[in-house]
Amino acid sequence: MHVVKITDGLGNQMFQYAFAKKLQMITKKDVFLDTRFINHEDIINRGETPRFIKNYDIREYGLAKYKITLPIADKRVLSRWNYLTNNKKNTVVSSLAINNMWIWQYRNECMQETKNICLNDRFVLPTYFEGYFFNLNYYNDILDILRKEFTLAQPIKLPVYLKRELEKQNTVSIHVRRGDFTRLSRDISEKPYYRNAIEWIERRVHEPQYLVFSDDISWVQENLDIQGKKIYISNSHFADYEEMAIMKHCKHNIIANSTFSYWAAYLNSNKNKIVIYPKNWRKTIIPKEWIGI
Repeated sequence: MHVVKITDGLGNQMFQYAFAKKLQMITKKDVFLDTRFINHEDIINRGETPRFIKNYDIREYGLAKYKITLPIADKRVLSRWNYLTNNKKNTVVSSLAINNMWIWQYRNECMQETKNICLNDRFVLPTYFEGYFFNLNYYNDILDILRKEFTLAQPIKLPVYLKRELEKQNTVSIHVRRGDFTRLSRDISEKPYYRNAIEWIERRVHEPQYLVFSDDISWVQENLDIQGKKIYISNSHFADYEEMAIMKHCKHNIIANSTFSYWAAYLNSNKNKIVIYPKNWRKTIIPKEWIGI
């Protein structure tokens, strides 16, 4: 039995789930999801409030919208690792667990002792895993399985015009992430990236139809110059997981420095897709055929 901690927004949750699914397939053991701390409530309860947490938008558990097969851990399963979540973290037991000296083991990808978790290992003892697992090596060979599991449990009811565009046109998704990124110094919306990416598409895609997504769509409409045909999808009141599904079904993708649009592009099954991403962003998760700008 193993447990993987699920945190943060939908894109990050999908990385953690992909790691958990691969872990299950390799170890042939039950793997559970710990969904109690989507917004890092465990850290906050211990009186620790790093700046990144203060500036984050509030997140919800989003994986329940998909056809995932791994179960959520109940109190009985999680009680084995109470030493991690008590108001005052038991550092002695944690240290023993990290160093294979405790039956209920612990691996944190961010800690030097357990960095770069090797999934070739056969984890014999039950282990609690924590991290973001931003590495293709964790999941790239199970892409077909992830495409099935990251299919929406309830199909989207698309307007007729949008369904027609996705089927008939050379659709290109553009995702602009702002929101908490403007507070975390991660915002690239005012840099040349989007202009250069659109110019790249214009030279290679015949009559592209842009579908534009953003958590600040009013800002995008006022400030981002997108020539040609375009539809501002985020004006249509779709839920975030629905927007990801629409992105995924575009022919091509221009993603943000965001794991949300990353997963839309990664799961896109168009064999001739063009994916453009911000150069130098998270190279360990980028397929070699993607275009960095």
